[in-house]
Amino acid sequence: MVPDPKQKKVFPDSFQVILNQYLGKAEVKSLGPDGKLCTSETEGLLGRARIVARSLIPVGKETDRHWEQGEDPSMLDPKIQIYGKTGKLVVADEDERKEWRKLGFRKLMRLTKLTQKAIYAILSGKAVRKHTMHIFRTSLISIAQS
Repeated sequence: MVPDPKQKKVFPDSFQVILNQYLGKAEVKSLGPDGKLCTSETEGLLGRARIVARSLIPVGKETDRHWEQGEDPSMLDPKIQIYGKTGKLVVADEDERKEWRKLGFRKLMRLTKLTQKAIYAILSGKAVRKHTMHIFRTSLISIAQS
């Protein structure tokens, strides 16, 4: 519905307006044929965008009815989770991790000067600080270029 600024009335959108808005909307969950994010002008076979869930946070009920209705076992269900931002953490791509594993764990530690814990976290797909991943990648790039 579009409000009319001169009058205190609200007029509903026509199907034509709704359809035009829909057709001009980018598909946020897909990539274009060139592998880039979709825009309203993207044409062709769309691919799936990659989404990585970094942090899983258990979520219970919105309100605690424990005091009104007694114990609720669903509040303890660990399967109920939400996806949230982690801020300064990143996860390495699976293809990159496969390539890095080929170099060997000890060699990666020597090349990057990172701890065993950090290397293990990167290779196993766990979230690490952006700075740690930057050190890891730049160390490997500088070795590859020399």
